[in-house]
Amino acid sequence: MMIQSRKTIMQAVLLAVIFVLGMSGTGWSAEYWLRAETLTKTMPDGAVITMWGFAGCTDGTFASCTPATVPGPALIVPPADTALTIHLRNNLTGPYVEPVSIVIPGQTFTPTPVRIAGRVRSFTVETPADNTTTVDYTWNNVRPGTYLYQSGTHPAVQVQMGLYGAMTRDAAAGQAYGPATAYQSQALLVFSEIDPALHTAIALSVYGTPAYPSTIKYEPKYFLINGAPYSAASAPLAAGAAGATTLLRFLNAGLKHRAPTLLGLDLSLIAEDGNPYGIAKDQYSFLLSPGKTIDALITPAAFGNYAMFDRRLGLTNGPGSPGGMLLQLALTPSVQGVGVFRSGQWFLDSNGSGAWDAGDATFVFGVAGDKPVVGDWSGNGASKAGVLRGNEWYLDMNGNGAWDDGIDRVSVFGNAGDIPVAGDWTGSHSGKIGVFRSGAWFLDMNGNGAWDDGIDAAYSFGVAGDIPVAGDWTGTGTTKIGVVRGSTWYLDMNGNGAWDDGIDAAYSFGIPGDMPVTADWSGDGKTMIGMVRGNTWLLDLNGNGAWDQGTDGIVPEFGIPGDIPVAGTW
Repeated sequence: MMIQSRKTIMQAVLLAVIFVLGMSGTGWSAEYWLRAETLTKTMPDGAVITMWGFAGCTDGTFASCTPATVPGPALIVPPADTALTIHLRNNLTGPYVEPVSIVIPGQTFTPTPVRIAGRVRSFTVETPADNTTTVDYTWNNVRPGTYLYQSGTHPAVQVQMGLYGAMTRDAAAGQAYGPATAYQSQALLVFSEIDPALHTAIALSVYGTPAYPSTIKYEPKYFLINGAPYSAASAPLAAGAAGATTLLRFLNAGLKHRAPTLLGLDLSLIAEDGNPYGIAKDQYSFLLSPGKTIDALITPAAFGNYAMFDRRLGLTNGPGSPGGMLLQLALTPSVQGVGVFRSGQWFLDSNGSGAWDAGDATFVFGVAGDKPVVGDWSGNGASKAGVLRGNEWYLDMNGNGAWDDGIDRVSVFGNAGDIPVAGDWTGSHSGKIGVFRSGAWFLDMNGNGAWDDGIDAAYSFGVAGDIPVAGDWTGTGTTKIGVVRGSTWYLDMNGNGAWDDGIDAAYSFGIPGDMPVTADWSGDGKTMIGMVRGNTWLLDLNGNGAWDQGTDGIVPEFGIPGDIPVAGTW
């Protein structure tokens, strides 16, 4: 468990295994209590492996601790803290036990090496295996980044036995190293492996004898991510939402090189070993050497599960395959938020609070009389502004809320008096434009901003006087059309652009005079309906097309009466 305290501590420099003495300093300290324990892990093929791991405890009594895990508890140093203190006890049990310690390559500390017969056994002071002695390990001026904490005693054995974990610190809240590396979600991916012979030698107390002298003949058979090999029962790893930026923190606690590879997404590599790159590297795979950490950002346009695996083929569970270093990153749909357009000015509920407050966005894009439209014009998962003026479209391609000549797009599509619509008509993960004209729909299917006979789509759905709406009603990834007539909604559920009795949906939601609005209010990947009455928003959160008191949502005041409602992933 982590708390904060204030104390004066000494600092030095440890880069990998290079130690340089430092100086004293004062700062707020994050504190954790860890205890080394013996545990077992059962592999998918039934093999039971003896391991060592760290347990997290609540305070200095060590009376209340979570079960030991491999890797150990994730240690987070808040941006406001400048130091980290780990209070360590050693409760290793069995016929073979050793003193332990903790080091963090890349962070500063004062080394006090322990030598046995002239050879260094520990990089720092040791914690004996008596479950009584508590030894404090302190680092001052903790650098932002992702780091591997591990035993600094007999690391050839103790790290491979499982005495390691991740330590992280951000430069600022939601920023790994600064504003250019901002993120909304994060996920840890700790790569490691198991050589059963090493673990058996420890369990039987034959390690270091002529029968099993060292790790020179290290031959791992099990390959782990976050302490577990892949099996058919493995659950996906939650990694944020589509349209948002996720920070992936990669760590290699093993002795072998790894090559994490992500299918279907690009990785923007931003740092290694806590050292930010001057320019991010866009790759889908990279080399992760033993002891190294890599930070990468992803911004998925579409939700779903994305496969990640070790390209160096650590993909077995003993003799069985597939397994090993393979997992699915689960990206959930984005919950979309509300906003309004008022005579060229946009007001967006960026923080999703349902009220206008600090953190929300306002900008000017367009002029009075323009008709607003929202879409993911660039395909990066974020909704952006646009306006229709006559039959000219102005789209904010880079999403900065301002018109940029040569970057943003102007095109001609439709006729003056048409009502603008937008959506991902083809399932390509990018927004495209369209117009509604007295029951007729004209959709720009290829996204070039112009009407192309034989390529673009024309439908008849609705009648003159209807209000057009668009959304992914069924969660298939393709936007479909619909109309509102008074308080009745007619939605094209199968996406063929025609009304089909018994297939398409008709709902009664709102009252005549309400302004319709649609978005994925719940984050389940399906578009739901809503109405705005004055400046009160009534949202169908459960997607059944009816108002359910106590279940559906009310945004009591966002905007002012007369505003034009908009919604999107801000």
